[in-house]
Amino acid sequence: MVRFLLDDLEGYVGKAADFLRKAKVPIWSRILIVFNDGTKLEGMLLPAPRDTDEYIYVKLNNGYNIAFSVNKIREIVFIAKEEVKYKIPERELLHKPTLPNILLIGAGGTIASRVEYTTGAVKPAFSPTELANSIPEIFSIANITTITLFNIFSEDMQPKYWIEMAKRVAKELRSGYTGVVITHGTDTMQFSAAALSFMLNNLPVPVVFTGAQRSSDRPASDAASNVINSVLFAAHGEVAEVLVCMHANLDDTSALVHRGVRVRKMHSSRRDAFRTIGDHPVAYIRDGKIRYLKKDYQRRGLYSHSDVYADATFEEKVALLYVFPGINPEIIDFLIDKKYRGIIIAGTGLGHVPETLLRPIQRGVEEGILFFMATQCLWGPVNLNVYERGRVLRKLGVIPADGMLPEVAYVKLGWLLGHDYTKEQVITLMQTNLRYEIVKKEPLNAFFSNL
Repeated sequence: MVRFLLDDLEGYVGKAADFLRKAKVPIWSRILIVFNDGTKLEGMLLPAPRDTDEYIYVKLNNGYNIAFSVNKIREIVFIAKEEVKYKIPERELLHKPTLPNILLIGAGGTIASRVEYTTGAVKPAFSPTELANSIPEIFSIANITTITLFNIFSEDMQPKYWIEMAKRVAKELRSGYTGVVITHGTDTMQFSAAALSFMLNNLPVPVVFTGAQRSSDRPASDAASNVINSVLFAAHGEVAEVLVCMHANLDDTSALVHRGVRVRKMHSSRRDAFRTIGDHPVAYIRDGKIRYLKKDYQRRGLYSHSDVYADATFEEKVALLYVFPGINPEIIDFLIDKKYRGIIIAGTGLGHVPETLLRPIQRGVEEGILFFMATQCLWGPVNLNVYERGRVLRKLGVIPADGMLPEVAYVKLGWLLGHDYTKEQVITLMQTNLRYEIVKKEPLNAFFSNL
């Protein structure tokens, strides 16, 4: 007979708890579920979120976690009780004088997640130390120091967090780290990488963002290889910029290192989701060896660790607006009424908007709002001189964002407007290549391949 402890049904109440007690099944039990239609599934009973009264949560044999309504279950058969440890055991991090010193900063996201059993989605849970200890390979590359800065979903990233992140990175780098790795959710990583690219000045070493398309507790997770390659580049890479390091293809054999102001997540689920847009990646990593794909980059050691500082500020009254057929001009009027100071328009083609937006754009320019035009095509430049609509927009005062990606233009404008610059200074700096964010001429093969 199974003996129940107080926590044997952790999180379960009401109907769900009664069902499990009747079946004499505690959590962390290997069970056989027989559904009302006769279907059978085997798995492990998981703890539930607090006050769960209708569903049971099971880790299937394929590693996935799923919730089942007890109303659809005919019977649960107890097979065996298993010993399960909730967290990766922490081990002593030994310092080796011959290895470089790398700071690993946790900023949430899938790379540091467990499954949220309520919905089947992932939730932040692993600390960077747990993550580091689950990937022992990195300890042969560098001495690892870990900091948990945020434990948030990627979609909950905000400009105020960029400011905090930039200040913390600058502070820690002044103590002499060989490089920095930031684990971050992939959905907004391109925004954060762009923000820190502008906010961090005089970088002496690489600052590498990385993430995972599949959480650490799922089969075929890309978390480990992404962290390993990121630590490798932070420790030995020659590019002292803010970068993103992710899979180069679908397997774990290689990685690409992208410039933080030219990278974009281009697929919702593939492991090789990130691509450099309009240019080549900075480097390619395979079997622990780094091959550089570009020559124009800020080199390690150009500045000393005492030179680095965070110019961390951001004007949140900035918007990124994608044009679409039927877009309501009231959207721009709303932003004007709410006292927004800058609007990035991701226009169609070479940088166009429907005629219905011309009046509110004119009103906004007259009220002092800065309008910049990017292209939602991503590849290729903005050119407001080719077609009549572009020339009208330019005459109204809309300024081309040159070869900047829409989200990079948004981040850069927000950062510039956070300073006490004049309107003319902001326009000049937006059109100045500060961090390689502007590509005047794309390589011929950049559109087809990142290698």
